[in-house]
Amino acid sequence: MKPTIDFKECLKDSPKFRAALESAETDIDVLEARLERLVKLCTLMIETGKSFKRASSDFVTGVRDLAAYFKDDNMMSDDTKVSNCLNKFAHEMGEMLKYFNILMDQANRSVCKNLNNFVKQDIKQVKDSQKDFEKASSELDNAINRNASVPRTKAQECEEAVTMLKAKKSCFAHTSVDHVFQINILNSKKRYEILETMLSFMHAHSTFFHQGHDLFKEFEPEMKNVATQVESLSAKASQERKEMEERHSLVQQKDLSDVEGEESPMEGYLLKRTSKGFKTWVRRWFSLENSQLLYMKRGSREYSVMEEDIKLCTVKLVYDTDRRFCFEVLSPSSSHILQAESDQNLQFWLNNVQTAIAKAYKAMEHRSNSVDTDEHLQKNSSTPSSPNLTSTPDNQQKQQSKSQQRMDQLLSVPGNSHCCDCGSPEPRWASINLGVTLCIECSGIHRSFGVHMSKVRSITLDAWDPELLKVMVELGNDVVNRIYEANLNDAVALKATPECNRSIRESFIRAKYLDKAFVSKLPGPKSSNKVKGWSVRRKPKRSPSRDVAESQDNSEEDSDLTSGIMEAPVEGAVLSVSNSSGRDNDSGLGVSADVIVFGKEIENIGRSTHISDKLLIGIDLESSEGSDLEEADDTTSTTSWEDMSKLDPNLLLYKATQARNLPVMLEALANKADPNWVNQEEDGKTPLMKAVDKGSLTVTEFLLLNGAKVDRKDKSGRTPLHHATIKGHTGQVCQFLKRGADLHAEDESGQDPLKIAINAANADIVTLLRLAKLNEDMKEDGGNPGDETFNDVFKDFTHMASENPEKLKRKDNPDQ
Repeated sequence: MKPTIDFKECLKDSPKFRAALESAETDIDVLEARLERLVKLCTLMIETGKSFKRASSDFVTGVRDLAAYFKDDNMMSDDTKVSNCLNKFAHEMGEMLKYFNILMDQANRSVCKNLNNFVKQDIKQVKDSQKDFEKASSELDNAINRNASVPRTKAQECEEAVTMLKAKKSCFAHTSVDHVFQINILNSKKRYEILETMLSFMHAHSTFFHQGHDLFKEFEPEMKNVATQVESLSAKASQERKEMEERHSLVQQKDLSDVEGEESPMEGYLLKRTSKGFKTWVRRWFSLENSQLLYMKRGSREYSVMEEDIKLCTVKLVYDTDRRFCFEVLSPSSSHILQAESDQNLQFWLNNVQTAIAKAYKAMEHRSNSVDTDEHLQKNSSTPSSPNLTSTPDNQQKQQSKSQQRMDQLLSVPGNSHCCDCGSPEPRWASINLGVTLCIECSGIHRSFGVHMSKVRSITLDAWDPELLKVMVELGNDVVNRIYEANLNDAVALKATPECNRSIRESFIRAKYLDKAFVSKLPGPKSSNKVKGWSVRRKPKRSPSRDVAESQDNSEEDSDLTSGIMEAPVEGAVLSVSNSSGRDNDSGLGVSADVIVFGKEIENIGRSTHISDKLLIGIDLESSEGSDLEEADDTTSTTSWEDMSKLDPNLLLYKATQARNLPVMLEALANKADPNWVNQEEDGKTPLMKAVDKGSLTVTEFLLLNGAKVDRKDKSGRTPLHHATIKGHTGQVCQFLKRGADLHAEDESGQDPLKIAINAANADIVTLLRLAKLNEDMKEDGGNPGDETFNDVFKDFTHMASENPEKLKRKDNPDQ
């Protein structure tokens, strides 16, 4: 190899030599700096590798800990258990960390150590020889200058200077040759030293990756086995997810199981008022199991027993508290106030506690399938007025329970055999204020809108007062849909179907009942020049047997009456409006008049498809305690008519109440009539007071269900309870007292209802008022209001007023 610096030039000490020497020394300085930087970077790499190894070791430890978590997982075989697979993964990763540790050691030995030795030894030797060269060069320069400056006259000094110069030249020559030698050796050595070092490091890398490859090649069959298991588990998880995507159907299935009476534990959160200290409210998890009412704290695993025997308890609503949705569980020894989260949840708990009480009685009596025979059905089945029923022992054993009979009665009403909103068959729920039957999906949406819109009851599970059943029978799905879906043809695509999703169903029900988007508006005052006025068809007071007997005659009368009618052109007339033209004998006009008669068309729906006499046994569709049964045909029963300028939803509701016509009342409410509207022309009476005048329990119940207030007063300061007491209508007194009517309200003469009842010597109403007052006093004293005696008495009077009103009629009623 050719030397970097020529020795001959070195001996000459020429400028070319000096330039080459300076270039070589500068190159060595650059090499030293870069080698030192590379050593530092390698050291940093090694330190980082050690940190990586420590973190990886911790990760492997975490994998082993995770494997320990799955050690009890028995869903897989031993070879494919998650814990075993994870331990194998941890072992393989641990082996790789060992190989990585060897790689870092090799990097330290091959790179750091070798290059550091090259810098510390080889380059240092060049640096040392450079110092000697610079020293010899400086001494030679001094000797040359001294020899040149000695005078001729001084022979001795000249000889000494020459001798010194020769010595320094010889020393410089040897020193410079040595220095050039070191530079040339370094320049030739640096190439193979650096390449050998990096080659050793690359061999270490190659060994590391070969070891890893061999390791994972041996582990590859195990990894394929795990991959197959992962694919299987993934498919299973996807299937389970798909099954769980139907989770919302569990709610519907639960509701259906509740309707069908299947056994299921009742549980959920309720707020419980503590009995000690400040009587605060705490949230607890309640459960009804094995005829016991249990509760526990959140996070606890053991139940506390609230009531040991549920059949000794009763349940009732609580009104004397500022909190909503409260009910009380009473037992002979204690009282518990509980609060539900919503009105729907409240009804849910009330129904289930009552059901649990009933089941506890059945279990005590060792009866798996109880037959709760309707007393009135048994009574009527033995009377001559029910020829379709026999009283043989075999038939008596097959008589239906109350709930089954109620369901048959309701589903026999026109249209009620299918859900009013979506058309699903065999509905099991009802909206008692609207008078319709509903499927479980639609009933859930009705509940979500609140009780101000719809009050939902279970047909089979909930307790029903007689008045509620009468309201339902008076209306029905066909009648209600003729009102609320009058204009649906324009938006038929929006109608819900049994298969539609919840959003479509909810949008349709909202539009139908809340927005009233499909209700026809009442005709305007100037709807037709031929129309002189309007009236409401009166609902005659009939028993069901009589209604069935006269249905054919009435149909013939309707045909005769309508055959000669000239229809008046009324713009926007609603479906419940019939146009009649002829002589109104009861109007007092004595002239021919064209009158819009409300309620005729809808009543004809009921006539054409009336409920069978068998199903209506025990249901007096219009049991009134007032005047005797009115006998009037369908035309003459409209005793007067109003001017078209007075056609207003509020007055229509008032007149329909007077006529005891529930379909027309519902249509007025659908047109946004106010159930608490005050008729200033009749002493400030409300529709509820007019219902009292007519003595109709059904009309009264319908108004109360739809927001009528029991505390409104007329111009004389009398509330509906005053009017019911004056009229002697015991059933309506019961209705108002059950809804918290004010017992102490006084009219302008200073009389409260109790004084009026005492003066009229009405023993039944006096008993009810005094019992209600006693119950009120018990509330103030901190007792247990609403005891069984109070409830039983009101229940008896309610049934008597609904089913045997003649027993409660007063012989003398001077204020009527």
